[in-house]
Amino acid sequence: MSRAEEAPEGAIERRLSAGADWLVREEPLLIQVRDQSVLTMRTPGHDEDLAIGFLLAEGVLADVADVTSIDSTPGNADALEPDTVRVGLAKAPAARVAGRLTRTHEIRSSCGICGLVSADELLDDTLPLLSGVPRIDRAEIPGLLAKFHAGQVLFRRTGACHAAAVCTAEGTILGFGEDVGRHNALDKAIGQAARGGHDLDHAICLLSGRAGFDLVLKCLRVRIGFVISVSAASALSFDLCASAGATLIGFARGDDFKVYCDSGRLA
Repeated sequence: MSRAEEAPEGAIERRLSAGADWLVREEPLLIQVRDQSVLTMRTPGHDEDLAIGFLLAEGVLADVADVTSIDSTPGNADALEPDTVRVGLAKAPAARVAGRLTRTHEIRSSCGICGLVSADELLDDTLPLLSGVPRIDRAEIPGLLAKFHAGQVLFRRTGACHAAAVCTAEGTILGFGEDVGRHNALDKAIGQAARGGHDLDHAICLLSGRAGFDLVLKCLRVRIGFVISVSAASALSFDLCASAGATLIGFARGDDFKVYCDSGRLA
């Protein structure tokens, strides 16, 4: 089998000073929604999932059923044209979230939170979570982590990308994303799960890095109330989950993990 056949999606071979190696790809993507655009640097692959997941996680799109069309166009490097995903919506985004589509830099959910100091303010436009759903035995968490890590093909080859997964309490992966950007990885996972018609309010999210407030907020916006991170959580992430009644677990490595807050989902 040739090295080209062995390359995972999202990796590219480069000649080093000694031999060659696979490096993660990092290329621009333009997301167009009505008359607005967002430009992000991402790892190519699952671009339509990324676009839908971003719109859902930013609160721009309330339901994937409101998407009337989605199409992708490859870019032209010689003409400095990025790859493009165009999303048609049944109705214009609400005025309070339209500003989230005006950025021309890397997608991140910090935009729009300046001046907001409390978790309650950040959660103003989110729907309440289902109480105690999903419920899972603590002993099942190592199995979820094992499936999550098994899917990180791109990370094992390049060592340079983040991952996120949306799964059921039984361990079925509903959406999975790997990307050079941790926000993009989560958006890919959310978008893939939502486009598959799955109920996100019954799902669990797994993160390969820290549980920063921006990623936690994305989960809460789509009503995922159970977040597991392999690293630490921030104070604002804790406050968000405590305020929303979410379950937050960090430092999840095998059968060892820290429960920051539970809200009745851990058996």
